Amino acid sequence: MSEKIDKAIQNLVLNGPVPLEELARQLGKTPKTLMREVDPEDKKAKLGAETLVEIMRITGGVEPLRLMAEELDYSIESID
Repeated sequence: MSEKIDKAIQNLVLNGPVPLEELARQLGKTPKTLMREVDPEDKKAKLGAETLVEIMRITGGVEPLRLMAEELDYSIESID
């Protein structure tokens, strides 16, 4: 993934509307494990696509998805 996407995911986990501890609990992970998974510098821990989708669902933050679409020359729009 691009650095922009990695940073957007990390930012959503650290600074999003759901506190890290609560987000980790809802994902069935420890905060330490979740932090490792979203740390772009930690090459031994990987964030799975299913976990990313759950992070976006729980937080309501879709910036990582928007950036992914942008990299593929697509855009996303809400169907609210």
